[in-house]
Amino acid sequence: MNKQSSEQLKGIAILLVVFGHLFVTKFINSSNVAFAYLGAQGVAIFLILSGYGMTTSFLIKGMNKGFLVRRMRTVLLPYSLVTLLWFMYDYSNGKMYPIKTIMLSLSGFDFKLTMDATMWYISFILIWYLYFYLIFSLKLPNILKVGLLFGFAYLLRYHSRVDFTESVYWQWGLHAIMFPLGALFALVRLDNLSERIVNVGLSFVGFMGLGIYIINLKNNGLGLGPYMLSNLSFAIATVSLMIILERFGIYSRLLSFIGSISFEIYLFEAVFMYKLCLPYVLPNKALSLSLYILVLVGSSIFLKKGVRFALKVSTRSPSLNREDVQVQRLSS
Repeated sequence: MNKQSSEQLKGIAILLVVFGHLFVTKFINSSNVAFAYLGAQGVAIFLILSGYGMTTSFLIKGMNKGFLVRRMRTVLLPYSLVTLLWFMYDYSNGKMYPIKTIMLSLSGFDFKLTMDATMWYISFILIWYLYFYLIFSLKLPNILKVGLLFGFAYLLRYHSRVDFTESVYWQWGLHAIMFPLGALFALVRLDNLSERIVNVGLSFVGFMGLGIYIINLKNNGLGLGPYMLSNLSFAIATVSLMIILERFGIYSRLLSFIGSISFEIYLFEAVFMYKLCLPYVLPNKALSLSLYILVLVGSSIFLKKGVRFALKVSTRSPSLNREDVQVQRLSS
């Protein structure tokens, strides 16, 4: 994968999440069971891309002090700003929260999901970032490092239920293997194979993933195992298809644009939908959905540009040392 194909995959993933939530809220009335799982399939794609991207970056640049800082800041800065906004909104409506809850929420580790239930992903990906940095800082063969990622995924999948992780237990277990799978894919090298063989191989993997997804779809309600298999096969089919299309020069500017603000969209979409009820403020569904999309995209662009501007301004501060400045330039 290159940046172009990964951006388009992020665009597909966030669209799956948004439309999955529109189905959950009954904005989309359909008896088709496939709609109920769109959000989880989008998350699977995000996690595979994250594991792939971090491992590829490590293979190219190695591990340094800024490796973890850049990624933690990329997630935490926009997330904390948006979460602070929701706290201010609730405060203006007379709703108060304990200081402990506020601090845990702003840091991304409120496992009770007080502010937004969809933010379980934040703590999940931050834990993966921390563990990845720890493991890949060790002087071990890369394949063994990835093996340790899968070992950690096993613990996430089968860890004992305790009070403080009860709210995230299901989601962590469902998506446990996606990040290490992305890391494993990054170790695969096809440089010695012809373009035709690679295309045929990707097509075979894609059709196999699609077939498994279709066959297994009716079993999703049986538990985490079938549900995880369904999400994984869907993600593999989608990733394979997008890589093939990119190799033939076929891409969508719209998907790339959506993918470029996908994280910002994720931070806003659920609260705009559940708390502010934007898809329901107008009597006409089409107009109401248009308003929701307009506000969602506009807010996401504003957040992305605002964070980027703040990082650029901070690099001009004379109190920053040279290494900090370089790290911030790389992240922007």
